[in-house]
Amino acid sequence: MILDMEQMKRLTIACVAFAFAAASGVSLDGEWKLECLDEEDGHVVLTTSATVPGETLGALERAEIVPDPTIGTNVWGLFEWERRDWRYSRRFKKVAMEPGERAVLRFDGVDTRAEYSLNGEKIGSSSNMFVPTEFDITEQMKDDNVLEVVLRSPLRDPNDPLGVLGRSRMGGTDVEGIRKAQHSFGWDIMPRVVTCGIWKSVTVSSVPPVRIADVHWMTVEADPELHTATVNVDCRIVAPRKLLHVSTLRLTLSRPGAKLDALEHPLRFFQTRDTMKLEDIALWWPHGAGEAAIYDATAELIGPDGMVLARDSRKIGLRTIRLERADWHSEEAPGTFRFIVNGKPIYMHGCNWTPMDALHSRDSQHLRKCLDMLVDLNCNMIRIWGGGVYEPDALYEFCDRNGILVWQDFMMGNVEPEQNDRFAKAIEEEARYEVLRLRSHPCLAMWCGNNEQDRSVGQTWGKYAPDPEKERISREVLPRVLRDFDPFTPYIPSSPWWTPDVVAGRAKLSQDHLWGPRQKYFKEAYWCANTPTFVSETGYHGCPNVETLKRMMTPDCVYPWPDKTDKCSFNFQWQCKATIAYPEQGGDIGNERNSLMSMQTANFFGKTPDRLEDFAMASQHVQAEALKTWIELSRSRKGRTWGLLWWNLRDGWPILSDGVVDWYFGKKQAYSAIRQSSKDELVMIRDDKKVIAVNDRFHKVSGEVKISDNITRNVVLHRRYEVAANAVSVIGEIAWSGQGVFDIEYHVDGEVCRNYYLYGAPPFDFDRISPILKNVREAQ
Repeated sequence: MILDMEQMKRLTIACVAFAFAAASGVSLDGEWKLECLDEEDGHVVLTTSATVPGETLGALERAEIVPDPTIGTNVWGLFEWERRDWRYSRRFKKVAMEPGERAVLRFDGVDTRAEYSLNGEKIGSSSNMFVPTEFDITEQMKDDNVLEVVLRSPLRDPNDPLGVLGRSRMGGTDVEGIRKAQHSFGWDIMPRVVTCGIWKSVTVSSVPPVRIADVHWMTVEADPELHTATVNVDCRIVAPRKLLHVSTLRLTLSRPGAKLDALEHPLRFFQTRDTMKLEDIALWWPHGAGEAAIYDATAELIGPDGMVLARDSRKIGLRTIRLERADWHSEEAPGTFRFIVNGKPIYMHGCNWTPMDALHSRDSQHLRKCLDMLVDLNCNMIRIWGGGVYEPDALYEFCDRNGILVWQDFMMGNVEPEQNDRFAKAIEEEARYEVLRLRSHPCLAMWCGNNEQDRSVGQTWGKYAPDPEKERISREVLPRVLRDFDPFTPYIPSSPWWTPDVVAGRAKLSQDHLWGPRQKYFKEAYWCANTPTFVSETGYHGCPNVETLKRMMTPDCVYPWPDKTDKCSFNFQWQCKATIAYPEQGGDIGNERNSLMSMQTANFFGKTPDRLEDFAMASQHVQAEALKTWIELSRSRKGRTWGLLWWNLRDGWPILSDGVVDWYFGKKQAYSAIRQSSKDELVMIRDDKKVIAVNDRFHKVSGEVKISDNITRNVVLHRRYEVAANAVSVIGEIAWSGQGVFDIEYHVDGEVCRNYYLYGAPPFDFDRISPILKNVREAQ
């Protein structure tokens, strides 16, 4: 059919209305009716109201049916609710639509096994909390509508047999094969909270027949010297066929103060590929290496009369990234694991990002404060750990703006995944959704198939362990999705990745998680003489502030030891906070993680203080010194080592842990120590008595350093120094005997910076050293 100009004009006007009418939809967030159903016959045993987004546990707490689960051992009282089924329901009015539009009901996230009905008619089901669920309800929608969502218990169906390898060392076997945040079933950083709910927003939208469904801006070349880049732009357009050949696709890149780049051509295909050759541009760099330059990227579908029919606008950065990786085979062939951004190697300093809350509908309440701490701690990379959830768009947008690279795990941790077709299909759909959502973000540095599955199966089965290279999900399903939709972003199948050479004993890991004998001194060879080029997890226990302990425990249990002569036996609230999934897991398991703090303080200070305030501070000192030591040692070896991501930024529940910031945002002493050790230009003292200057900038820096004894105030070193671009330099050597603290003051780039070094061997005198350490950490 050939259209005349009048017909084309009418079509264009109609498409403009379709493309921009009701694009945001009608929100169904807010108050819903919630019913608890008997697991045997489905009759209603409880009715209350619930907030969406939210979880059933939050509704029970607000209705005072369960006490605050963050206090004491209250979380152990939730087991009876795990087996329940639930029904959410609410009414909504018909959404107005223009001719040709379709009504789409969208659930951004439902946890986890759900059945959906509209006006008494079943419209579908879902079983993955990570993936949105959409239904075309154009034909079913009435003037007044009743929407129901029945959530089945997330416990594994006993009629569904579990494979031999699928026996998790975390959270029992309920977690296997269920696409739910794996920490929910119990972890060492989270309690067992097996709740369910509609944890993200719900909307009904009128969807136009003309829209830009997806755009991928992909930098394939970038030259920092010539300030040029080549960008491929893939667009997927949904539109009537009548618009082919008579419409135009227009792509524009703009930035304040920079020239506008544009490309325009007739629309001949619904899926397009364009290449833009860009000159005189600003590249996107990680924090500390340069500006994280952001461009406004717009794709527009233009009708024959010049009217905009559909538009996609997003923020992008122009950069390339690749991973250089090789196993450690010998001292002469030590392997590598380093990220190359825009052709330049970057040392990565940052942290592991763990879940912000056990109830993920509340994540957004904590997000901005957590993100601001990343900037304060000068992180240029975070690793989003695979036992939680895929984070919201706001996190990646923040990292784009602030030059923070994101190592993105797929959400599988420490659990051998099912190998059947059903599970493989679920993971493929989940991965496809997340890859399409995140791939255009300049902050996205790498995809990782899982957390510690390669290692876990080996630890569980020893010499009988199956070959991790034959694991289907990480070696076949995920690489296939990435090859289709994001082939140029680095990928590793597991963290750490046990390659065939590592499994066979021919090589050692070049990237590893260092979780050694933490009850011992943190300067032992396990940490200080280990060989990986990149450490993506390592941490040390630190007791929260006493104010935090008082908030998360009942007054009679704030003091930890029933018998103060046995500092490795803790009361049940401390064991619950350790975290123990069940009361009967107490005793050895419950005391084990808490006793780390007791043994660490005894090793470091010669004893574990009786007074709670002193114990908490002593434990925090040891944690701070451990993390400071490992961060600075790794940075001083830059060129041989290329990154350390410490564990972890903040607790997602009131617990006792390796977290540097507690659930209530109380900062432990480690926070200040890390802040001092993570500056782009750093002067430090190493245990071999060398004074080291690190420069992460891409230009030479000059400075002046003065090192003095904190007690005597005697100056032991005072000189000017120079460090080449992106390099490390030995700028002096000092001697000492006994114990003490050196103050390090250095002037670089017009800034006065401070660091410190605790010298001598333990045990240290707590009363003498504690106030000094606290003061020098807070000096800047």
